Parts: sequence; structure tokens; C-alpha cells
Amino acid sequence: MKIVIFDGSHNKTGMTLKLVDKFLEGVKKGKPDAEIVTYDLLNENIEFCLGCGKCTEDKDPINAECVIEDDCKKIKQIALESDVVVFATPIYEYCVSSSMKRFLERCLTLVTFRLGPVARAKVTKGKVGVVICSSGAPFPFNHLMGITRYPKFMLKLGCKLFGCEKVEMIMAGGMAIKPSWQAKWENKAFKLGQQITQKD
Repeated sequence: MKIVIFDGSHNKTGMTLKLVDKFLEGVKKGKPDAEIVTYDLLNENIEFCLGCGKCTEDKDPINAECVIEDDCKKIKQIALESDVVVFATPIYEYCVSSSMKRFLERCLTLVTFRLGPVARAKVTKGKVGVVICSSGAPFPFNHLMGITRYPKFMLKLGCKLFGCEKVEMIMAGGMAIKPSWQAKWENKAFKLGQQITQKD
């Protein structure tokens, strides 16, 4: 099993990566030999999208060419070939982090348009997408206030672009407010890590 993690957190001791750590604990318990590749989107060589639209003219069925030469193409190719794709980001201003947004914009090469954005790549049977988000507002207020709406939509789409058949989500909230809330969400992340190893 190969797992690719897109780390969009800017705070490396924050709640989002605590959830990722617990998720990986669950993975390793269920699948000790799992291959795990992590990309720190804040520090990877990924340039901003130019908005030129050249990739939308490319007819490649999976990953269109981008005019920018950086590491983004290689990173996306590895994720396309993986069994599990994980998007992890805090929620800032009702949105994903800026580093995650930069990466998602560069994923336009994986999109075609038919009455809206559609993945170029075909669904891979058994491939799983995982979305791990944390917000300062506690659950369920983070949902009721609409804080999670855009991140859920964009990250689910991101998983689909990489051919994921199913998408699992953890939209945690208020972890820093109470230790018991943090423990609850970390437990959910751990169990999800165990759960996806049973799909292999």
C-alpha cells in the first residue's frame, strides 16, 4: 500500500498534523509495511498558477502539461500512482491554507470541463482519498457556520482528480479548546487510518 500525504499546514506543531500523526499510527498498526510519502506543500518547489489556460487545451487523458517547470508534475504523478491520497490542511478564513490552495490551482492539469470540472483520470477501483481538516470553531458550529463548506468541496474534488473511488473526511473543530475534544478527533483519525488498511 502506497500513501501520499499533501501537508498544507503552516504550523508544524498544530492540530492538523496531530491528526495526521494519529492517522498514520492507525495505518502502521494495520499495515506496518505501508509506503508513506509526505509532501510539505509550504516548502515544496511549487510555483503559483499563471492562469494562462494552456493546460486546458491539452488533450492528454490524465495529466495535461503545464508551462511551469517545477516539481508539481512529479508530485502529481506519484499521487496518481498511489493507493491512498491524503489532503491535510487547517481551515483559514473559510478556506484551505494558502499553500494547499496554490497546489490545488496547479491541479488544473488534471481537470476537464463538461458542465463543470471533471477529473481526466478514470476512477481506480479501491483507491481512497482522505481529507483531514481542522478549524478553531468547534463541531458542529464549524459546519453550521459554513466554515467547512468550501474546504470539503475543493478537497473532495482534489481526491477525485487523482482517481479516488471513495473519499473519507475528518472535519475536526475546536481541538485546542478542550483536551477531551482533541482526544476525540485524534481517536477518529487513528480509527480511519486502521480502516483504510483493510481496503488493500
